[in-house]
Amino acid sequence: MAFFQVNGFTEVLKEKRVFWSPSFFTWQNLCCHGSHRSPLPMKKAPFILLINPWIMDFAAHDLWAKPLGLLSLGALLRDGGCGVAFIDCLDRHDSFTNEHPQCLSATHRKYGTGKFARMPLKKPEPLKDMPRRWFRHGIHPESLRARLGAMEKPDLIWVTSIMTYWYPGVQETVRLVREIFPQTAVWLGGIYARLCPEHAAAHSGAHRVITESQGEVPALVEAHTGFSLGNASSWGEFGQWPRTALDLVEHRDFVPLMTSVGCPYRCPYCASSVLQPARARKSARCIVEELRFWHTEWGVEDFAFYDDALLLGNEEELRKALEEVCRHGWKLRFHTPNAIHIRALTQDWCDLLHGSGFRTLRLGLETNRSDRQRAWGGKVEADMFRGAVQRLRQSGFSSEQIGVYLLAGLPGQDITEVDDAIEEVEGAEAHPFLSEYSPVPRTAMWKEACAVSPFDLAGEPLYHNNTFFACRRPDFSLADLQRLKGRAEEARRKLRGAKGALPPVA
Repeated sequence: MAFFQVNGFTEVLKEKRVFWSPSFFTWQNLCCHGSHRSPLPMKKAPFILLINPWIMDFAAHDLWAKPLGLLSLGALLRDGGCGVAFIDCLDRHDSFTNEHPQCLSATHRKYGTGKFARMPLKKPEPLKDMPRRWFRHGIHPESLRARLGAMEKPDLIWVTSIMTYWYPGVQETVRLVREIFPQTAVWLGGIYARLCPEHAAAHSGAHRVITESQGEVPALVEAHTGFSLGNASSWGEFGQWPRTALDLVEHRDFVPLMTSVGCPYRCPYCASSVLQPARARKSARCIVEELRFWHTEWGVEDFAFYDDALLLGNEEELRKALEEVCRHGWKLRFHTPNAIHIRALTQDWCDLLHGSGFRTLRLGLETNRSDRQRAWGGKVEADMFRGAVQRLRQSGFSSEQIGVYLLAGLPGQDITEVDDAIEEVEGAEAHPFLSEYSPVPRTAMWKEACAVSPFDLAGEPLYHNNTFFACRRPDFSLADLQRLKGRAEEARRKLRGAKGALPPVA
């Protein structure tokens, strides 16, 4: 798992504050496993600034999004003795931005979700023919300048990256940061950096693109700053990481969680196994302690799980943790914006999920064609889906709470297949959400996507944008994709019975 990775690269867009507080320079250990620190070296501890960059895209929704990888990095750096600060260029609560006449203000919806503030910009040349408006999502540039100008000069600046096609937001963030702190090195990590390292090195503006594993990062920090991190031995052990440094985030409408990393499947369209080839998990004790801390000490009620395989390979520890939630009587709301595996939804699991407070479920059906299900990883079989939905309903989940992800626009996929899948989900009285295909470098399907697409996928990551639909073809056009999205939306409206019953999560 590369640092700055928000989570696995799955069907959902994992979408997206200097906040001066005593916690920035407190060396307290936040890990529920106890201290991993050896005595600090004599050299002065470095001050490291972490930045979550802007998003530039046609649209971007805040669906329980926080840069988990970046904030995990912050926790490890702080636990190792460094001073750490965090700026979130996607802060929905920035008053300067929300009141600025050039910006469309952020919106806030149910369970902590919402839309980022955004500022209209000229579309980049590769996307000029798209009939959509182009925006910078996040805080106004002057707000970022003010935050940077209010702090001391960092010894190192780390910027994360998420979608490959969001690199223009990374570019502009790095450019402004280097303008304010021209003498400070800027390092770039995250999904874009890992999947497109050559492009990132040539175009991001960062001094260094980080592709090393998390266990190698302490040596990189020491080589650059001369400071030896006191917890270097724990960086490669996910189960021993400190609690994510979400205390650096000023407004905690929700807390994103990752109780495990990695996925047992190798789906041809997904880069999860590339970004995190090994599986690891946290103990039930650590999960419960994290929930307790954020709920009882900070008043958080909404938690979003971003595990790639929440219910697979993690059954014992997660089950114990959720049973503890029930025993304590905590009134929590859990959400799964990443799809959970249908094959794991036995009746006892459905009962536990409902009883412990799960409110937003997303299931990964992808297609209802058996041959395609086998070709796409074998995660689910055709007869599993209706039984899983029935068990969820028996446990107390309403139709509005059960969303189902369907893939659309993959190479070789026809329109009828997607239509049939929408009908299957609607017939089960669940909510269909289309996940439009985004070509992802280094996946098994990448070469096929490059062969099918008339666009330069390898040379221009902007073409990876799922809204652009680079793998369009005469028998599956952009207009066809839009019609299918409209049909899925209409199915959800019919099932809701009343518009706006739940926030959209797709």
